[in-house]
Amino acid sequence: MRERTLYLYLFCLLFMFVSCNTNNTRKRHLTERLFLERSRITVTHPGDRPGGQSNGSAMVLNEQVNYTHQPQSTNIEDNNPDEARLDTNKVYTLSQVTVTSRARFAPVREGQVNIDFIVHVPEAYLSDDFQVTLTPELIHDSVVKLEDVVLRGKNFIELQKQDYERYQNYLGGIIDPSAYDSAFVDHRGVNRELGRRRKTNLDQYYNKWVLMQEYRDWRNTEQAKYDAYNIKHGEELRQKLIAHDIKYRHALKRQLAMRSDTSKLSSKYRADRKKLIESSPVKRQITLDAVPAQYREFYIKGIGPEDLQPLLPRDRDSIALAHEHLLHEKIAANEAKGSRQQEVFKYMVPAPYRPDAHYSATIIPGKTYSYRYTRTYPVTAGLKNLKLTIGGNITATDRSYYKIQGVDTLSYVISSMDELADGSLLGNPKFTADQRTEYMHALKLLRNREYQRALNVLSDYNDYNTAVALTCLGYDGRAYNMLATLPQTANTHYLAAILCSRLKEMQAAVDHLMEACRLDPGKINRAQRDPEISKMIRDYKLQEHLDALL
Repeated sequence: MRERTLYLYLFCLLFMFVSCNTNNTRKRHLTERLFLERSRITVTHPGDRPGGQSNGSAMVLNEQVNYTHQPQSTNIEDNNPDEARLDTNKVYTLSQVTVTSRARFAPVREGQVNIDFIVHVPEAYLSDDFQVTLTPELIHDSVVKLEDVVLRGKNFIELQKQDYERYQNYLGGIIDPSAYDSAFVDHRGVNRELGRRRKTNLDQYYNKWVLMQEYRDWRNTEQAKYDAYNIKHGEELRQKLIAHDIKYRHALKRQLAMRSDTSKLSSKYRADRKKLIESSPVKRQITLDAVPAQYREFYIKGIGPEDLQPLLPRDRDSIALAHEHLLHEKIAANEAKGSRQQEVFKYMVPAPYRPDAHYSATIIPGKTYSYRYTRTYPVTAGLKNLKLTIGGNITATDRSYYKIQGVDTLSYVISSMDELADGSLLGNPKFTADQRTEYMHALKLLRNREYQRALNVLSDYNDYNTAVALTCLGYDGRAYNMLATLPQTANTHYLAAILCSRLKEMQAAVDHLMEACRLDPGKINRAQRDPEISKMIRDYKLQEHLDALL
């Protein structure tokens, strides 16, 4: 019994040793740890904190795109200020993006709302060997992808440089047609170039050659089956047509002998012949759906064995150059190489630079980053809210790829300035019946965001709602001047606070806001959800003073 236990123990040790050695031979992807990462990336509205807690050690990349607010300062150290700027044309593809923030009001200004959010990226997702890409997506009646953002590690940047250098070397081997007269007269130079090209493409050539032979064998076998099927049914159709022709000729002879009209017989003959042809089975042929996945590239691109030969020359020269065989091959090979530039670029540079984006500063491992993303978005009729989600990927220097899906959403409630309109003014006792009907129509136009038409009516009244219409159209100075002539209420002070903020009269904006909230404490709740006012509350630390009014 003890011997059996000892043998079992030794067997288990041997199995564990073999298993460990087997697992150690597998090269692990640099992105593998991301599948097991428990920390989460968060997306918040500006002013909200990820997870409800502050993160004083975070390094912040701030960017304001197509918006008038000034971007906040950045702690990124980089000698190139353009590189330090965050561009929303780049993609940050991050794993497990979680939205922890509440919905935020997005006020309409000149037909657009401001989409403003911050992505907080834990250090676990940042590495010298990573390119992190984030794609924000807006969701309403459809999904609208916003401009991408890209953040690169220093090793990844170096890999991209090497990829481009390799591709530039490839392009350097393509000779311009204007230089053919000199480049291809030198036979020794031609031979060196052919050798260089063969060496460059030899590895690719051998890798695909075996697969190409398998594809050809498979296609030959399948085509033989189809040919047998088509021949069989083609012969059946031929026999039917022969029998049909014989029958027709006999009938035709009888009618001719009887001197009858043969037009109907001919029409019936053609109709019956057409039915016979149409009823015959369709010829079978190889289609994309029938091709196994590993061979589809050969089928779709029409690649044959001759395409796999390194720099195999093609006869594309004129007849006048046909006798210069070596020159003919060289020119054909050169043109073939030039025609493959896009294909080769995708192969040699799998992670190209983004010409439509600024790249951020080099990732500093061990640091947590926060990215502020702001842009405007047009508001269409009926649009009440927007939702934002995040998707993207992480690419590593070992070419491994980690794709993530959008998780959760941020919400933006579309808030128009027309919501500040005061319907109680409709009860003005001085109004005639016609004026009251006209005024009611103007308020309806405001609700429908037909601001200019509303102003055309309200301009005759010069009251608070007239100032609201002017504000909706962006006539901030005129609106503020009109408010100064009206009785000072909570509504007028609140609207004045917004206008002063837009006009950069911040102290006056603060004074108006405090007075509005003093007169109507209900305005405090509105102010905390209104981005134009809530930012001012944070910047001037007004929350404590507002709480004292409750």
